[in-house]
Amino acid sequence: MNIKNTILGASCAKIALTSLAFTSLMVTSPAHAGDVNWSLGTDLVSEYVFRGVSLGTESVQPFVEVSAGNFTAGAWFSTQVGASSDLSADEVDLYAGYSVPLDGPITVDLGATYYHYPQTGALFATDGGAAGTYEFSIGLGLSDDTPLSPSVAAYYDVTLEAFTLEGAVGHSVGFGEKQGADFGLTVGLVDGDGFSYQWATASAALSHSITDDASIYIGANFTLNSDDNTLDLKKFADPISGTAFLSATDDTLLWFGTGISTSF
Repeated sequence: MNIKNTILGASCAKIALTSLAFTSLMVTSPAHAGDVNWSLGTDLVSEYVFRGVSLGTESVQPFVEVSAGNFTAGAWFSTQVGASSDLSADEVDLYAGYSVPLDGPITVDLGATYYHYPQTGALFATDGGAAGTYEFSIGLGLSDDTPLSPSVAAYYDVTLEAFTLEGAVGHSVGFGEKQGADFGLTVGLVDGDGFSYQWATASAALSHSITDDASIYIGANFTLNSDDNTLDLKKFADPISGTAFLSATDDTLLWFGTGISTSF
């Protein structure tokens, strides 16, 4: 995220290693080895929050993803709406991941993400992080049958030389034939060049299955950010206008989201 990645070392990617946030609650059909499955949808969020930091106000965030066997690839987009959209760069995240099942309930997830900002440079360029950055990740997760489905993941942004460590737990409850509730808690730390902080996010969402392959959700997140975020926003000003990409963030954030997704 020009600034987002510079701040956080990045990974808004919607792969299995990401924290519980306002990604749509995707409905996924059972897949056999070699099957190709597509998922797509869009979210509307009251605030764009990434790893404990607010990166924008109301945003529309569509995505598309394809999976075959243990391999997953996709694209995720974010653009702000309303008056603030004129001052904010759009974002396009391209990602791929591969899951390696181990003996028992443990799975190793490997991932790679390119974060691109179309207004500031060409596709696959970096320009020191202004046009985009590259991040790699590795994570360990336990099966859904394990209580709270704990997971831990490490991310490293090679463009910005920033490291992120993240842990998450979650629990899902079904009621009725088409309704469900999902609860999650994510904690993490970010260590980069000139900045370091910790955060925690609690998430809750209600979902409803429209059909066997489509669902909608509505939910809320509450985020706490440590006092160690010593971000120097002057480094992230637009080189033409001089306007900072991000204003100082609050140490607490309450934000909401709704979305729809389908798979086939």
